[in-house]
Amino acid sequence: MKSKLPPGLTALLEVGVMFLPAIPAYLWLWPNVEGASAWIANSLSDLYAIAGSLVIGLRRWSLDELGVNRKGLWLGLACGLAIVTGRTLVILSVDWNLPPPQLSPLRLVGEFVFDFALVGIGQELLFRGLIYRAFEDWRGTRWAIWGSSICFGFWHLGGGPLIIIATALYGLIFALLRWRTGGILGAILVHGLMDFAGTLLLPNTDVVSLGRPNIANLSWMIFGLVLIIAPPIYLWLFYPRAKSSFPR
Repeated sequence: MKSKLPPGLTALLEVGVMFLPAIPAYLWLWPNVEGASAWIANSLSDLYAIAGSLVIGLRRWSLDELGVNRKGLWLGLACGLAIVTGRTLVILSVDWNLPPPQLSPLRLVGEFVFDFALVGIGQELLFRGLIYRAFEDWRGTRWAIWGSSICFGFWHLGGGPLIIIATALYGLIFALLRWRTGGILGAILVHGLMDFAGTLLLPNTDVVSLGRPNIANLSWMIFGLVLIIAPPIYLWLFYPRAKSSFPR
C-alpha cells in the first residue's frame, strides 16, 4: 500500500528509525571503547550511514537530486579553503598545554582514508544529501537548511552542549553550500579536509578532554573566526546577488 504521507516526511521518519541503534550506542558503546576499537566502531557507523542514506534516498530521488554531482564544486572548495584556513588559525592560536600528536605513516594514511572516504562521504550524504533533500521536499529550503544543521549538531551528542552548537554551526555552513551549489561533492572534500587537519593539529581529537586552554595569539584567533564566518555570510546574502532568493 502506497504511503499517503509526503515523500520527504516519510524519508525523515525512516531516517529516525535508522537512528534508533544510536540510543544504545551513546549509552553504552561510545563511553566504553577507545583506541582501535573506537576507530572500528566509528568506521562501522559511517558505513551504516552511507548504506542507510542510499537505501532510503534512492527509493525516492536520483543521486543528482541527493546532491551527488559536481555542481558548484569550485565554489565549495573556495569557501572551504577559507573555512579550513580559519579553523587552522584558531587551533594554532591556542596553547593546548599538551604535546602535538605523534602519527606514524600508517596511522596518517588510515586517518586520511577515514576522514575523506568515511566521515566526509558518510556524513555529507546523510545530512546534506538525504536529510536536506527530505526537508526540502517536505517543507521547503528554509527547513532544509536549518533542519539538516540541527540534526548534524545532535549527531555529535556525545561531545556535550558546546560541541553540539559548534557542529550545528558548521552544519549550517555546509547546508548553505548545498543550497547555493546544488551539490555535496565540494562539502565532502571540505569536511574531510577539516577533520584531517584537526587530526594533524590537535593534541587529541576528543576536544572535550582538552579542557580550557589559553589563547596565545588573539590576532590569529580573531582573523581565523572572521575567515570561518565570512563564507556563510557571503553565501546567504551576496551569492549570486542578481539571482539570490531568500529560501522559503
